[in-house]
Amino acid sequence: MAITRKEMKDATRQRLLSAGAKVFAADGVQGARIADIAREAEIAMGTLYSHFPDKDALFRELMRAGKAMVIEGLVLARESSPTRAGRDRAAMEGVVAFAQVYAPFFRLLLSRGAGDPMQREVVDAIADLRVPELLVGQAEGWIRRDIDPKAAARCEVGAVFHLLDWWIDNPDQYTAEQIVDQLCIARRFGVEGGGALSDGGSLPPASAAGSMTP
Repeated sequence: MAITRKEMKDATRQRLLSAGAKVFAADGVQGARIADIAREAEIAMGTLYSHFPDKDALFRELMRAGKAMVIEGLVLARESSPTRAGRDRAAMEGVVAFAQVYAPFFRLLLSRGAGDPMQREVVDAIADLRVPELLVGQAEGWIRRDIDPKAAARCEVGAVFHLLDWWIDNPDQYTAEQIVDQLCIARRFGVEGGGALSDGGSLPPASAAGSMTP
């Protein structure tokens, strides 16, 4: 079946967005050059300008698409299981898979950049999605009452980003499944958590130093 003109145009646009994510992540929004994005996409400058009038327009579309993708994934994870543990795992599996497949894009979305408003919006949206869950947890007794939900939500986002940012450069250190395990443990129990859980569970035994075995 022949590829339609629209399909070719859409494919070219996706190549430009992928190239933009890589160049923006490497050089920053201010340092990125439109010529470098075209070169990375292996597309002529004229073709690039037929899709985007300038690099700022490309960046804005990239961030809008990325924000929608991340939020949609987290919402689907929240609806994926009747248990908190199941929902947490689905969310962490989605985030880890995203970081694996779209590493530069992942870094661009969650780095917050050099004060760029659109990058701040992504982090804000992820944290804002988590806050109501933490408030429910406090009301139901499975989240500490002395934790501020807004602060805790941002701590979670930061912990996930920094672990995966490091793991992207060190993929041989741990498997994706091990990373998911640790993110779930950190999210559910806390780094210094202790005591029985309200759902009858208990903390896993401490493993050997440096081990990712739960």
